[in-house]
Amino acid sequence: METQTLDGWLDSLNRLFRIPPEFRDETVEWNRARDLLGGGDSLLQTLVDHGLPYSDSSGQIRFDRYDLLNLSLYSGSGTSGPELAMKYALRWMHDAPETLYTPRTWNFSIEVSCPHPEGCGDGERSWDIARPEPDLYGGRTETLSVTKDGAAVEAVLVSNGAQRSLRSPRLREIVQEYSEGHRWIRIPEQLQWQSELLLPHGFAPCIPASLDLAEKCRAAGFEARTRRGWILGMLDIAHSWLEVIDEDGEVKTVDPAFLLLARDHAEKPHPGFREACLGSLLNRLMPTGHEADDPVLQHECRHGWSIPDGKTAIRLNRAA
Repeated sequence: METQTLDGWLDSLNRLFRIPPEFRDETVEWNRARDLLGGGDSLLQTLVDHGLPYSDSSGQIRFDRYDLLNLSLYSGSGTSGPELAMKYALRWMHDAPETLYTPRTWNFSIEVSCPHPEGCGDGERSWDIARPEPDLYGGRTETLSVTKDGAAVEAVLVSNGAQRSLRSPRLREIVQEYSEGHRWIRIPEQLQWQSELLLPHGFAPCIPASLDLAEKCRAAGFEARTRRGWILGMLDIAHSWLEVIDEDGEVKTVDPAFLLLARDHAEKPHPGFREACLGSLLNRLMPTGHEADDPVLQHECRHGWSIPDGKTAIRLNRAA
């Protein structure tokens, strides 16, 4: 392996946010980890020798998938699975911003299951899946069905957007100050609630980033809240962002995670994309009534409250 490429991996390892023990899910075996990184056994062994966390049970080495994802995303190799997948998922950021303000129709489905290995067992259980509310941003719900037990939702949703811009120089200053020195990472949702482990060290996933920005806006005298929902057409994951009332009295959305993703991971984003994230409603966001730290998926059974495992699929309906 070329020295320059290896240096990128080792630099990423030195800056890696290591998932704390209570949140680790070390289920990725050696061969899968090797293929994910894309550098062969020698690269993986070198990273292990330099401190990549792993568990070793009866000679079977396993890694945490979030460690591997974040390590890859900032390696600069350009060939790892996570880097290629992220560039593909963010390809819509290349398009002219006008494409973010038009209606789009999506096939949306979520199916949840108990996260405990032995399942719910006997007794009562409940499921709660936050309902998408596209009308909040000028869209609409065409169809929506929920299974009798509440563990699955299917819908056809129309998202929409509107071009807006932050007018307040102070709001722009707050966002600019925030985006300097932070970077986006993938971590378990429960870990995102512990912002003290993240923001002071420069790590800014969407939940703590949105909550922190809202607090800073309120401290500056602006009415602000966070919004929880989903990113449409990208990784099928839940997401959080900021809503703030600008000096013109209009609600503006600010997506700090999109700003960081465009800066670090999108390949040649459109020059106007950053401005679109500073105030506009985007058709790539599906809002709910929840705040950033309110889970969109919840479950309760004999094991107590938990965030369930979820299979989410959000696909553009090209026939619409």
